[in-house]
Amino acid sequence: MGLGALRSRWKTKTPATMQIHIQLRLPLILLGILVITAVFLPDRVWNTMLVGIGGLFIIAFFWTYALAKNLYVSRSLRFGWVSIGDRLSEAFELENRGYIPALWVEINDESTVPGYDASIVQSVSGQTDAKWRRSAICLRRGQYLIGPWTVRCGDPFGIFIATRRYSDTTEIIIHPPVHGKLPIPLPPGQTGGRARARQRAIQATINASSVRDYHPGDPYRWIHWRKSAHQDKLVVREFDLDAAGDFWIVLDMEKSVQLGEGADGTEEHAVLLAASMAAQAIRHVRETGIATYSQHPDVIHPGVGEGHMWQILRVLALVNADGDVPLSLALRDVAHVARPGSTAVIITPSASGDWLPSLLHMAKQGVQAHLVLLDRPSFGGAGNTVGLRDAIQHLGFAAQIIHQGEVGVPLAEHKQRGHWEFQVTPMGRVITVHNPLEDAVR
Repeated sequence: MGLGALRSRWKTKTPATMQIHIQLRLPLILLGILVITAVFLPDRVWNTMLVGIGGLFIIAFFWTYALAKNLYVSRSLRFGWVSIGDRLSEAFELENRGYIPALWVEINDESTVPGYDASIVQSVSGQTDAKWRRSAICLRRGQYLIGPWTVRCGDPFGIFIATRRYSDTTEIIIHPPVHGKLPIPLPPGQTGGRARARQRAIQATINASSVRDYHPGDPYRWIHWRKSAHQDKLVVREFDLDAAGDFWIVLDMEKSVQLGEGADGTEEHAVLLAASMAAQAIRHVRETGIATYSQHPDVIHPGVGEGHMWQILRVLALVNADGDVPLSLALRDVAHVARPGSTAVIITPSASGDWLPSLLHMAKQGVQAHLVLLDRPSFGGAGNTVGLRDAIQHLGFAAQIIHQGEVGVPLAEHKQRGHWEFQVTPMGRVITVHNPLEDAVR
């Protein structure tokens, strides 16, 4: 009962507790003094003041109690996933089911999303409701929380305050944007086309050349139902490796070699390139994996599909250039986990050639390396990136240079997902006020 009516549309992990306490203690102290005075020094003046102060005290309490019992507050997140540049939007609703007006209702939000503040003070009359939205443009990738939040209301005299705190939170991941026009082509595999390799794949690929008997643990989606019916036993498709091989993206997140900050730094350029290349590779049905070597290294083994892409984007959303693993060790680790015939794109701002022997080690392991060098002078640093590229090409490896600002523009289907705006007409019809996809076409 009471302020328990204040609720959230999220699933509450721990029920919030209602608290009504005195905000102004002066009326209570004055009431106590008047009671003592009226008992020991009876007089009409003291009695009149006692009745007045006491009545005010009682009215304030029941006003606050009525608000706590009849106010309903809810909030809902419009989009559960966003990327940099999207609009994070929440819908709030404040409903007063009683007859006593709420002259002020304070919502104090403690969300951690940069630039987003849902705190507000609203008022609502009896038997009415108020609806509003709070939004912000997502400017920084990472993992953040929506909530916790606190709702406060009270009487117009400010004597009593009713408070309810919602400790439940919603996790939100702000992903890096995916760019459509890359400044470098996606490197091919060891052979072109859709030719079949001689090795058998341990995961499903687009090449299925034969069938075999079903073994416990085989995924049900591999079962070839038509042949199983003809042979009167369960058989599964046997997949070949795609001749193009696995596609790996390796991010050099060593702290000592990074330059710049924010969107103009090498860290963000490397993350944007990795996200865009992964999306393009998965759209071409190439099994794509990623390896980042920050303070907490992450390795996502190659896979395909939209779900796998979201795993890669999550890693890229959380990665930071705070690692202490040198690129030479990172390359040897990739050579150990990658299958022979794989292709690895290595994105690094390093201008040192200390890790060049590791490229030769990768080649001996059957991993084809392509280097993407972030041009240090264009990021305000020192180093001969051109000379390093020539040295890499002299060893027989492909190498390209990316300058600051050469990433590209976002894909139309991913651009500004959150900027849809709608309006409800007096007749109840919903019309589109702003369509971001139309802006992208223009």
